[in-house]
Amino acid sequence: MIATAKPSAQKPAPVSRCRVREAAFADYAQIAVLESRYGMLPKPYEAWTHLWEGNPTYRTLAKWSIGWVVENPAGDIVGHIANIPSHVEFKGRHLLAASGSGLVVDEHYRSYAFPLFSQFFNQSGADIILNTSVNANGMNLHQLFHFARVPSGAWNRAVFWITDYTNFASRMLQQKDWPGLLSYPAAAALAVKDVFRPSLETTLPEGLKINICNQFDEKFDDFWRTLSNHSSTLLSVRSRETLNWHFQFPLSQGTAWVATITQGSTLLAYAVFLRQDNNEVGLQRMRLVDFQSLDGNAEHLVPMLAVALQKCREQKIHMLEAIGFAPDKQRVLTRIAPHQRELPCWLYFYKVKNKDKQLAEELKDPSAWDPTAFDGDGSL
Repeated sequence: MIATAKPSAQKPAPVSRCRVREAAFADYAQIAVLESRYGMLPKPYEAWTHLWEGNPTYRTLAKWSIGWVVENPAGDIVGHIANIPSHVEFKGRHLLAASGSGLVVDEHYRSYAFPLFSQFFNQSGADIILNTSVNANGMNLHQLFHFARVPSGAWNRAVFWITDYTNFASRMLQQKDWPGLLSYPAAAALAVKDVFRPSLETTLPEGLKINICNQFDEKFDDFWRTLSNHSSTLLSVRSRETLNWHFQFPLSQGTAWVATITQGSTLLAYAVFLRQDNNEVGLQRMRLVDFQSLDGNAEHLVPMLAVALQKCREQKIHMLEAIGFAPDKQRVLTRIAPHQRELPCWLYFYKVKNKDKQLAEELKDPSAWDPTAFDGDGSL
């Protein structure tokens, strides 16, 4: 994405005097300051470096740039894009994906957004680019570089449940600059509307059990081997090692939940819920960011969501939300969710690299995809 910020009194430097170079871990402090100035929430240094140093894919690569920065003549970093690698599988092929994250350029150097993104786009080695958190400011760049929208799922719409009506209404009124006194009648109106919706059931067929866990154990390796062997869709690798890297910090902080459905010692399905708050208005938001099922039964989502909704209410989280997903999962979500909202733009774009025309053609087919926010940086 491209961030925006309040105007600065600093005068823009001549375009020819800045340079775009590879980022280094030593750039963290300046990158964090730049992100903060533009309304982003920088990761702590340990979590930021973990995107690569803890990344199982990164550790297999002899050479990989962690990103690029724009540096002005004074040595100040005025632009940055992170470059996160991941492995994906498609019809027996093992592919290397690159995902851009946290694209931010100082407004006085906005002309450098193009060369900065060009460095990311023109990198060698990656088979495919998966960008899953594009915002309205980044749309033009993705269109300019001929990225395609992922052809599966509604990545411009969210479905959601309200789990704390008063605080949810208060934050929404604040976002619209409406009087706070309206929060109680607004909350009451929302609650009345939802009371006529059927509650979600946690009941499962005999022999199945639902649990909430805070780590990925050996059952997830067995699950991934079975899933990848029988899948004909593009899937980001979900080995136990990769899952534990991906969600390490939120799991340790209690801001991610893993719901599982098991039969005896066999894992049949799982869902990951992750806190992704709207800090601008103080909205506490939990999101469903991944769901996989060995038998392809999207109805497993229903008891998992019921458990997640209960936890949201217990922890005073304001809402539970889901974005994207393939049509079978989307149909279940749309059927049971009481609310939906339109997003400012399409979130998920991809680009096949290395002139692989066959892969590019195959990925035009919606059935070739099972997209979730686990792809790219959507849940990192």
